[in-house]
Amino acid sequence: MNNQELTELMKVTAQDAVVYSAEEHQVLLDFSLDSLTKVDEILSELFLRQQEQRHADEVLFTLSNVFGAYTGEVFIHHVGGEWYHDEATPDAPYICVRYNGKEFPFASLVYHQIAKTPSASLRNYVAQAMNNAMQ
Repeated sequence: MNNQELTELMKVTAQDAVVYSAEEHQVLLDFSLDSLTKVDEILSELFLRQQEQRHADEVLFTLSNVFGAYTGEVFIHHVGGEWYHDEATPDAPYICVRYNGKEFPFASLVYHQIAKTPSASLRNYVAQAMNNAMQ
């Protein structure tokens, strides 16, 4: 997959987060930095559901990628960067945003927020990532 195809895929996937949030949580996402607070609230709700009944691996994977794509698009829109598909480790490829020599694996953070660490915050992570990216 070339970079243009990856970029388009991630934009479409980010739109899936917008649709899912509206349909399943009645939350409107607008790609603003403040919208990440709303995403944090959705992820907290998903964590609670995970505690009641474990999400299927496919669902957790999809939610992680959808909200990771949304977060990445917010970051790219407000800071810059581009999507990067790292295949250096064939058994564990991942997609991240690269900016100013740094990588930001947003889907991984989403996964941990839903599955393990509800106290994590995408909004705070992005704020810190923005500070780190500018150094």
